[in-house]
Amino acid sequence: MLTFEPNIVFIDDKEEQVNGIIKLYRNEGAGVKFFNADLVDGDPLPNTQYTNVNLVYLDLYYGNDFDIELCLGWIDSIISKNSFYILVIWSKDTHHAQEVIRELEKIEKKPFVTFVETKNEEYKNEDSSFKWNKLKEKINSELIAISEIEELSIWKKSILNSSNIVIGHLSKNTNTDALRKKLQKIIIGHGGTFLIGTDKENTKREVLFDALDNILTSNSKITRPNQAVSQVNKDELYNIPVFPVTDIDSKLNSWFHFKLIENSFQSNYITSGLISYFKNISLRKNYSILNDEGVLRFLSNQISVIENKPEMFDIAVIVSRPCDIAQNKFGKNLKLLSGVLVKKPVRDKKNKFKGASKEPLSLKLYDHLSFSDGETNCTLLFDFRYVFSLPQEIFEERFEKVKVFNKELISEIQVEYSAYSSRLGITQII
Repeated sequence: MLTFEPNIVFIDDKEEQVNGIIKLYRNEGAGVKFFNADLVDGDPLPNTQYTNVNLVYLDLYYGNDFDIELCLGWIDSIISKNSFYILVIWSKDTHHAQEVIRELEKIEKKPFVTFVETKNEEYKNEDSSFKWNKLKEKINSELIAISEIEELSIWKKSILNSSNIVIGHLSKNTNTDALRKKLQKIIIGHGGTFLIGTDKENTKREVLFDALDNILTSNSKITRPNQAVSQVNKDELYNIPVFPVTDIDSKLNSWFHFKLIENSFQSNYITSGLISYFKNISLRKNYSILNDEGVLRFLSNQISVIENKPEMFDIAVIVSRPCDIAQNKFGKNLKLLSGVLVKKPVRDKKNKFKGASKEPLSLKLYDHLSFSDGETNCTLLFDFRYVFSLPQEIFEERFEKVKVFNKELISEIQVEYSAYSSRLGITQII
């Protein structure tokens, strides 16, 4: 069922106090939702979080007393983790505001910007109504000053526009039966005829969504709004005289490396780029790159540390061809490439992974990654000499799935592995 979600949410126990500003936003075409936070006659917390809420007005008092758990509960039920949103604390007393923001940060729901405004005489008219235009204009003016947000909003609009065009084309001039058959043709065309039947619905959904993702990516460029770059962004954001030096964002790096999949995988989930831990001792003995003398020499600066010694875990990534896996044509065995995950590695003065020398040609290193929640300082190392094959049922039994490389990165690994394995030796005639 299609859902129609708000862009702006108000949380207050007195609707009449905020009706004025709600009307202002609705007159501009914004989708607004009011939640009555009254402790007796109020609304229940939403069962599911919203995906497109950009602005939240939050009252801190529902009754006479401040209860931080109630405030956090409302935000927690509306906003998903690490989402972008702007918070306006609009309350009769705001001295608890920083406490609320600190607690929101702990649950990974800290707003991008917070406005702390008091319901006082500054915003009141003579008839005790509020000067909503003044409050709204103050918020807008401060947001406009953050010019980089304008560029991100243009990008977001192009993505939404592109997705609407894709869905619009699929559903245009068609009935339910024809739409169903279109989607089924996409599933079979991209996933293979082995998906014909009444089962494998989760696999079919994955294939369908991956196909639609590809369409979205290839078309979003042509749906970008024809909007000129503002002068302030010409002067600041897009004026890049030297390479910018900032703190390393391992989570952002990981977004460029991994699919955004939580660490929970359905049984029999197999895809090219799937990274897993070794669970089996005998496999680790045969295929762990930590048993190789050359790898150990390269890692000697990591291994020799006495205090705060880095943790190392044997991993393997599936490098079978994506099309073969998608169409169930990879044969009896999956092809895997062995590697190691290094948590909290030793780094040099330039904050790079400290190897004993330049990594050998057979090694491929990915640094400054966030591998999972709480593990934001990780390095992955693979060795192209350690490729092996296993039946799918053995893989399911003896490995623990943790991450998935995105298709661009696994393609890069496959190309580099192919180049390495096809290097010619030199035969000298003596």
